Amino acid sequence: MNTPTPRAQDDACETAPGDVATSGDATPRPPKIARVLVWPLLAIVLVHTLIIGLWVAPSTAFRDAVGTDRVREYIYPWFEQNWSLFAPTPRRGEVMFEVRASVVDADTGEEEETDWVMLTDIEDALVRGNLTPPRTMKLTRRTADDLHTARRDMDSEQLELLEANFIDTPVEELRTMLLEADEGNVGTVDRYMRADATATFIANAYAQITWGDQGDVTRVQYRTSSRRVPDYDPDSDRTLADVEPGVRDYGWRPSVDIAKEELDLFTLYAETEVD
Repeated sequence: MNTPTPRAQDDACETAPGDVATSGDATPRPPKIARVLVWPLLAIVLVHTLIIGLWVAPSTAFRDAVGTDRVREYIYPWFEQNWSLFAPTPRRGEVMFEVRASVVDADTGEEEETDWVMLTDIEDALVRGNLTPPRTMKLTRRTADDLHTARRDMDSEQLELLEANFIDTPVEELRTMLLEADEGNVGTVDRYMRADATATFIANAYAQITWGDQGDVTRVQYRTSSRRVPDYDPDSDRTLADVEPGVRDYGWRPSVDIAKEELDLFTLYAETEVD
């Protein structure tokens, strides 16, 4: 049997260009660039997870200290999540969102109220048969869910205030009135006010695109409703459409100025045809 010479042994220990050097049977070490990148990437993942957790968690002092608006700017539009992310359950009900507007006719100067329009039907049209639907397919449903969540923690006096009109009076005064009715309900009130601002924006954007060519949109109104899927009964042909929805009313809100760029982004949504 031939014994390798010292030079042969040295040659056997040499590695080819591009190979990862090893020592005995030790696991090959990752390239240096991977070791350098792993910690920054890990930090990004941890920060992202923390922000998502702040977003889906109930209102807390820590979240308030960070700033809800700051968290929202990071979350929307790509990372929006719901608490059901951690406890997924099939939706057993339907929520709906409708809008209408008051428009001053450009020819006659008369002010008329439009019919109610169901915006959730538009979202159904956006998702039906579409494997990659836009995120706007859940726009009004999520807004309605936020409104309903806030309403559940309000007393009868607060719920009555939600139906008041705020046209000439700044809607910010509604927050003051809601807190005067229940001073310990700050989180619930702020949750409602955020949802109200979103709902008012949606109503204004749709109204200005849909009825703006008829005249000036002076005010808008939205309302939400929900109905629960009937329990399964093999002897009944009752469907969701047979269930009478429970309607929640809200007052009129003033027309607001919306930038042309924002209206352009909303146009595809507003002009979607409903079967």
